[in-house]
Amino acid sequence: MTLAKLIDELNPQQKQAATTTVQNCLVLAGAGCGKTKTIVARAAYLIDQGLPAQQIQILTFTRRAASEIITRVEQHMGEQAKGLRASTFHTFCMYLLRRNPRAFGLTQFSIIDRDDQLLMFRLLRGKDKGNVLPKAAELCDLYSYARNTKTKLSDALVEQLPQAVEYKAQITELMKAYEQRKQERNFLDYDDILAIVAVHLQNSSELVKWVTGFCSALLVDEMQDTNPLQWALLQPLVGKVKLFCVGDDAQSIYGFRGADFENIHHFKARVPDAEVLTLEMNYRSTQGILDLSNWLLDQSQIGYDKHLQAYRGKGLKPQLHILSNEFEEANWIIQDLNRRHLQGAAWAEHMVLLRSGFSGRYLEGALIAANIPYRFIGGVKLLESAHVKDVLSLLRVSVNPQDDLAWMRFLTLWDGVGDVGASKLAQELIQLPDIEARCQRLERHGKVPQQAILILMQLDVLQQHVEACIGLALDALAEQLENNYKTKDWSRRVKDFDLVKQLARKHSALGEFLEEYVLDPISISEIDKTPDQDLVTLITIHSAKGAEQKVCYVPHVSPNQYPHARAQGDFDDVEEERRVLYVALTRAENELILTKQNLNVWSQDQYDELGRKIESYFLNDLPQHLVDVQIHRDIPRAYGQANRSRSTTINLGFGIDFD
Repeated sequence: MTLAKLIDELNPQQKQAATTTVQNCLVLAGAGCGKTKTIVARAAYLIDQGLPAQQIQILTFTRRAASEIITRVEQHMGEQAKGLRASTFHTFCMYLLRRNPRAFGLTQFSIIDRDDQLLMFRLLRGKDKGNVLPKAAELCDLYSYARNTKTKLSDALVEQLPQAVEYKAQITELMKAYEQRKQERNFLDYDDILAIVAVHLQNSSELVKWVTGFCSALLVDEMQDTNPLQWALLQPLVGKVKLFCVGDDAQSIYGFRGADFENIHHFKARVPDAEVLTLEMNYRSTQGILDLSNWLLDQSQIGYDKHLQAYRGKGLKPQLHILSNEFEEANWIIQDLNRRHLQGAAWAEHMVLLRSGFSGRYLEGALIAANIPYRFIGGVKLLESAHVKDVLSLLRVSVNPQDDLAWMRFLTLWDGVGDVGASKLAQELIQLPDIEARCQRLERHGKVPQQAILILMQLDVLQQHVEACIGLALDALAEQLENNYKTKDWSRRVKDFDLVKQLARKHSALGEFLEEYVLDPISISEIDKTPDQDLVTLITIHSAKGAEQKVCYVPHVSPNQYPHARAQGDFDDVEEERRVLYVALTRAENELILTKQNLNVWSQDQYDELGRKIESYFLNDLPQHLVDVQIHRDIPRAYGQANRSRSTTINLGFGIDFD
């Protein structure tokens, strides 16, 4: 396919964005409006205009998105696209750090992930029974939030852990000790990778010149998900590169991770000469679904200034079903799925969008009881799951014998070895000169089996054979892991190692394999072949951006859920909750089905100090013409039966009051 054909396929708004001649451009791309196609066309257009592909860097938030963009540009531009780079922010920064470590004040370093951070915080915090400090996970989240939002520790405490403000002095000392421990071991955590590059770019015009020498155009995907640290990375390059940012302010839903809604909403103030364009033609959903989604945004005090139009026409009106509790909601959804399947619809045409994995517990139970095949997306990433990280710990100490955190994880796998003993032994092991000395020390320790020690020796010389290394590590640990996880679904966990081996085949060096997946953990669904199977998809809304399906269910759209009770009374938090619901609604292609509980709850809106209304329940004033509503009583319990419930259409003229 030629560039001319690609450009010809764009609608007028997409074409204007892809072919703009301005240096800085922000494209506000509504859900389902061809955002990726526009980025692909932009990259292809720049190459066609004479910009070498290797001068273009595309920044995304997932490896999958980066790979898809590269593939599609290559389909249109062939050999001309050779050298085009697309990667996550972290991978791009690692590319810079590895290419020129001295310029960033680095020599040898290792990347640590969240589990490593937790271990360090656990050791630094101590385990005294009377310990009043926040738990290790809370400290880790606090640290990362402060780094990513570039806020002072005291402000981050007020925002994230107000109950711990009185312990600020002790927390400060603990954070300083964490920083010192990282420096002593040459460890970089996720936040360091971005921060080191951002700080050096801000302070060195020579470094900026070096980067822009091989990167004259930056295309940034999902701009609404960037945090202040990521903006600090981009800001020194503004005016020195062609900057093309694409995102949707209405889909900014990662504030809890530090994503800054203002990065996109105030883009024009930060880049005054930028052109701001909008994509509003939606190719995914029908107009009935978009009318409800548009209405939800219209109720906001924030001006989103976009109304999505459906390319596909009116379609079916969304449904809203009211049931008595979560069990009945799950039961009704199961019956509806069975009814559709009996009528010939594939299971795979159905998606259920959940607030969290926990919120889907009744539905998962009902699916299992009804023998409906399903997959769940949004849980733990494959290489972040405990049993896989246990195996990786052995591989990590083989690659970097100075990695005391990996030594600790490896040592604590064995019976009779706790955190304190493992920490002491790890400090000894990292001081020893070679693998023979370390293996001899492990033999004297007496807790690690001889087979595991022999395999550690073998791994030292096999690092260019990644799949073989993983097989050996499994041989060393399988019996102990089966014992450790015997009450934790080991038969399911052990299958994950086949997927790890699949990943390994793509890599020629163990160190490269470990670093890539620490930086950008991959989900099981990305490598598992289940998408080709006929399965219902359960997915968390925060995992669902970019996902779509013919029929989408959004359960629990009840008071205290949208917005969630935790957000009540805070304008910014409630508005992020609105965007979460908006993302869920806009996943549906043909049918959108909402379910809620018939709770006796009527919530009252509040107003903040600026006079802005803070909604307490988004569907309080839902207009009657936007949805077809049914109330159900006495749902039959037998899974797979036809729906024999009595339903009544209700009048929504005065808002939803279903009792």
